[in-house]
Amino acid sequence: MSNEDLTTRKYIATEPFAANDPPKFSQLVETAKDAIASELTSFFSYKTTDALTKSQEIPSIQKFGLGASGNENSLETVVNLIMAYGDTLDKFPMISITSMNLREKKMHLGDNFVAHVQYPPSIVSDNVGPYDLDHGSDDAWYLDITTYPDGSDSSETTSRITFNSSMFEDPTSVTAEELARRINMIQALYYTCAETHDGKLRISTGGPCAVAVPNSIEVVDGSYQLLLRLGFSVGDSDTYLNTDNPPKNRYGIAGDLSINVDVVSDDLNTRTELADLVYNYFTFYMEKRRFQLLGRSYFDRSVSPEEWFHICFKNQFSWSSEIAKPRQGGEQYSQIYAIRGTIPIFIEDFIDRKIVTAPVFLDRDNISYDEDLPDGDYPGTNYKL
Repeated sequence: MSNEDLTTRKYIATEPFAANDPPKFSQLVETAKDAIASELTSFFSYKTTDALTKSQEIPSIQKFGLGASGNENSLETVVNLIMAYGDTLDKFPMISITSMNLREKKMHLGDNFVAHVQYPPSIVSDNVGPYDLDHGSDDAWYLDITTYPDGSDSSETTSRITFNSSMFEDPTSVTAEELARRINMIQALYYTCAETHDGKLRISTGGPCAVAVPNSIEVVDGSYQLLLRLGFSVGDSDTYLNTDNPPKNRYGIAGDLSINVDVVSDDLNTRTELADLVYNYFTFYMEKRRFQLLGRSYFDRSVSPEEWFHICFKNQFSWSSEIAKPRQGGEQYSQIYAIRGTIPIFIEDFIDRKIVTAPVFLDRDNISYDEDLPDGDYPGTNYKL
């Protein structure tokens, strides 16, 4: 009986298929093909915990810039294209990816505006994990931070984060991810913790009982050795008025799209085995990712240009056609075998644009003007808070 690591059941970023050609906003078809090609490459790379269940042959995964329908004639066209290039024949078995159709899907009536967005104010440790948090004492280390849970000055709250050695399996080597998970699980109400892309600890405003913006955060106290090992200092702070983190308008586009995945091989048994694994990937393996693929910007603020694409599988995978194509020249393997799978998906993509005209900052708790105003509604108390 195999064991299950529950920590792997989570959303993670999809890496670009080609490092020098990252996804670009509005290119829905290319973004979807790149994302699926990247994920299939990882699935067959022997780097995952499922490696022992996979084929002994690693397929070459290629994407093609032509659209294709789901019928047998279209599949034959793709196979002919592959066979026309001599340098691809030694790459069998192969998985080719093409698009089939795209239909615009409006997320709401009106324009493409989605929301006002802003990263929560946060503080980041100077040091990279893992951290040695074994202090060998009965007294737990602590870190005190101040936030404003409802966004107003009157709600100022000081939260104490305790770091007890018993919280960790190995307190001498605690990763930022493990540390963030433990704090969020048993302590955090008015803030939230996460690991940055480079392995540091980020503490942000917002939590189960607090708004993220407008808000501010500051380190006001802490155990000396803990501050030293994490890389925090008393006085580290951030606020939603920070001009390095301005609010933005988010715009989006979306569509229903079908992607073709063709499994091609010069050996029928290999093709059948790979087809089963591809089916397993789309119908079972992706369940741990909630059948969704997400761009890197959901997890890493440093990605530029930003990647806010979001792909949802519709759980309607189907094998649509199958062919055996004679290979020219009478080689030892005289047939090329191919089968086409079709994956209906929903894809949405977003772009954030900085607000450069006043008023720049959103959701201030009180707005007032010095000049006289006529009778009627006027800027004053914000009743939305």
